[in-house]
Amino acid sequence: MVIDEGMGQEWALLLKGIDQLDVGFTVMGPDLVLVAANQRFREMLNFPLDLSRPGSSIAEGFRFLATRGEYGPGDVDAQVRQRVELAAQFLAHRFERVRPDGTIIEVVGQPLPGGGMVTTYTDVTIPRQREQALRALSAELELRVEARTAELRQREQELAHKAALLELVISNVNQGISFVNADLKIEICNQKFCDLLQIPPELAQPGSSFVDLARFNAERGEYGPGDVEEIMRVRIDMAKKCLPHRFERTRPSDGVTLEVMGMPTPDGGMVSTYLDITERKQAENLIRELNEKLELRVAERSSQLNMALQTLHHSQEALAQSAAKATLSTLVASVTHELNTPLGNSLMTAGTCSDLTKQFQVQVDSGQLRCSDLAAYLQEMRTGSDLMERNLLRAVDLVKNFKQVAADQASEQRRMFDVGAVVNEVVNTLSPSLKRHAHRVEVNIADALWIDSYPGALGQVLINLVNNAYLHAFEGMESGCVSIDASPQAGEVVLCIADNGAGMSQELLAQLFQPFFSTKIGQGGTGLGMTIVENLVKKTLGGALRVESSVGRGSRFFIRLPQVVSIDSDVGIDAQI
Repeated sequence: MVIDEGMGQEWALLLKGIDQLDVGFTVMGPDLVLVAANQRFREMLNFPLDLSRPGSSIAEGFRFLATRGEYGPGDVDAQVRQRVELAAQFLAHRFERVRPDGTIIEVVGQPLPGGGMVTTYTDVTIPRQREQALRALSAELELRVEARTAELRQREQELAHKAALLELVISNVNQGISFVNADLKIEICNQKFCDLLQIPPELAQPGSSFVDLARFNAERGEYGPGDVEEIMRVRIDMAKKCLPHRFERTRPSDGVTLEVMGMPTPDGGMVSTYLDITERKQAENLIRELNEKLELRVAERSSQLNMALQTLHHSQEALAQSAAKATLSTLVASVTHELNTPLGNSLMTAGTCSDLTKQFQVQVDSGQLRCSDLAAYLQEMRTGSDLMERNLLRAVDLVKNFKQVAADQASEQRRMFDVGAVVNEVVNTLSPSLKRHAHRVEVNIADALWIDSYPGALGQVLINLVNNAYLHAFEGMESGCVSIDASPQAGEVVLCIADNGAGMSQELLAQLFQPFFSTKIGQGGTGLGMTIVENLVKKTLGGALRVESSVGRGSRFFIRLPQVVSIDSDVGIDAQI
């Protein structure tokens, strides 16, 4: 603060104290002349020192501020005159002024008793900014509250909708449903629950006691014979433990069997479902009867298989004694080779059916049998029975043909057939025996590829080639693949049977079709498989056969067949096996 040198010491100390205030401070005399101004006033308004000394004219101060734009745009003289006239009235006042730099100054003026004015200047920029921020925040919070309220209303509506849907679903499911809380009170149950358990409506209302319901069932014998109180004690103790459970209960009054499943909830309650499985239990009884009949059929098929094997052994011994006749020996070996496939398939299928029956019995005994399991089991049995019947009939035909080994006549008919259908049928026939290996057969043949020929002969060719690949090509491999493709070419059908196995050397290829040549003699090979394939392709089917192979790159058999076999080829299949 500017202090006059002639002032007294105490007055000077007072003015120095005022000079330390954080508030701007001015004193104006009755003559509109500045009496005192502190340092904070000058700093706050950037006021020059010469205009803030005692004796300075207030009009000069107004002019300085107006010129600097402190009062906003307008005529400087008019702004000064207006403020001088207002100051001369010495009226108490309080207002805020926003300076050009954005700071907000609160100006408070108080007239003095003897004339003059004491004015304070306070920088309220930060408080006003805070107030503005608070107002903005308050508005934002109001918007958020409104949005949150709307969201809660929406959720409330969604929950109400979901609750209605849940009630609709529970009311329309084909199972009885109930929820009993931790206090053993029924909170939810549907009409199906009441219908299946045959209980009066008053025992199934929300809030009804599980104890009352259990007593009702115990008294009418729903839980079997015994002391009602003891039965009640056991039931209530089980309910309090709140353990997951699944059991079946047959109602003594009408024989209806209910499957009861319970799952505890995190809050100590229990959700239970009730399903009428009476028809399923009746089906299980029927299945047991079918199973007994099936076992008898399997035994009969096994007996037929044993008889066929015995016939085969006798035939082999008889043919071995006629080794002098090369042609007859070849035919005997062919019959032996061909019989091994249907008989082996039949034996494997019988074993598979037996295993499936045992698994099915386990499911029946455990009470976990489903309708889908029954359907799958019956389908497997039908498939297995059909497969054994086809293979055994084939074995019987081969044995029958062997009796007429000297006759060079065909036993199978020539007909129009779809190549893809026949190939798939052959692969399906082989599948029971092929399942023992991790290898696979892939068929890539378009539908409606028709030829007029001998499907039986083609089937025998495919069986020999696939079995040959499994026996020779895939030795030492974990997973091999045989692919069968076919395509029409200028009145012919070209089949390609390829494998990704070990392949063959050129020396081995040169001997491939020689009778009795095999790398597995004594280990399951007869040395006649490829000879039979060649004879069937060239003589019976009237086609051509070509082989491509190299070591480590697999083998490919190309079979070219006429779409209509010539009459000269109609020599029959049995004469070639």
